Amino acid sequence: MVLGEDAFQSGEGRSQSKIGLAGLQQELLEEIYKVNKNIVLVLINGRPLELSWSSENIPTIVEAWQLGLESGNAIADVLFGKYNPSGKLPVSFPRTVGQEPLYYNQKNTGRPSSELHVTYSHYTDVKKDALFPFGFGLSYTQFEYGELDLSSPEMNADGNIEVRIPVTNTGKVEGREVVQLYLRDMIASTTRPVKELKGFQLLNLKPGESRIVKFVIEEKMLQFYTANKIWESEAGEFEVFIGGNSRDVKSAAFNLIKNKA
Repeated sequence: MVLGEDAFQSGEGRSQSKIGLAGLQQELLEEIYKVNKNIVLVLINGRPLELSWSSENIPTIVEAWQLGLESGNAIADVLFGKYNPSGKLPVSFPRTVGQEPLYYNQKNTGRPSSELHVTYSHYTDVKKDALFPFGFGLSYTQFEYGELDLSSPEMNADGNIEVRIPVTNTGKVEGREVVQLYLRDMIASTTRPVKELKGFQLLNLKPGESRIVKFVIEEKMLQFYTANKIWESEAGEFEVFIGGNSRDVKSAAFNLIKNKA
């Protein structure tokens, strides 16, 4: 089933208060599902959609966006297995429109994170995280991430740290994975995002093949516009994350050491 939006629903001045499947599309999808549950849903759209029902009931969802003249051939190659997809989402998909705006590099709310506190940061009627997070994407194979290894727990401002992680193709077909590196400054002079994408590598692996992926963290990757109103890094603890999307990651920590002037 090919559903979604027309070209005039997306673009400048095309905001919508509802981001589900418009018109009778959702009803049509549910009626077809009653008689045949083996559905591949192909989405043609220009914005994140509210797909809670589809994610719980439809076996396969292909996000095709709004492509060009050869989009039919490209989508057919994916559906019939002639091409193994490796795309990753450049945005987060919400569970409901009430979560918008929703993005992976949000600021910390300052509220408790534990459910033991009545005022912990959450919604009372839906999970707080994204339905499909930034950087998410599946293929016809699976990838397993090992544990992170840092070359050092400390980094000088004029040095660097090498981050290594093993990635294995545990499926039955060859595939490509986009390995993503995120960083977080734990304490800073201004509030920092809970995660920031700082690097990525496209990895091609045959079935059963494993490879060590390496990233080099340098001081310039830790810089931001500080309370001093200049671009600089600040000494302290940082957390590094690596994974196949912004949510499912392995993590480790290191400290940036800077000599006082």
